[in-house]
Amino acid sequence: MANSLSVIVRMADGTRKAAINIPPTLTVGQILQTTQEKWNLPSNFNYGVRLERTGQQLNPSATLGSQEVEENDVLEVYPNLEAG
Repeated sequence: MANSLSVIVRMADGTRKAAINIPPTLTVGQILQTTQEKWNLPSNFNYGVRLERTGQQLNPSATLGSQEVEENDVLEVYPNLEAG
């Protein structure tokens, strides 16, 4: 397995996008936390990450490598909206 992955992280609505190099041992939750801080996303929402290539929602506690994230994949961050 490679020491780092080049991926694109973007908001589902297309408002923000970043190309990053990260280790495959990073968890999805760590990416979410950093993204919320760097992009000043509202903290009153829960966010999810979807792997654009497969449409699969990624598990926040699992590593990128264990979820088969590949070089040049797009990770789409979206708010989890609760119906009420």
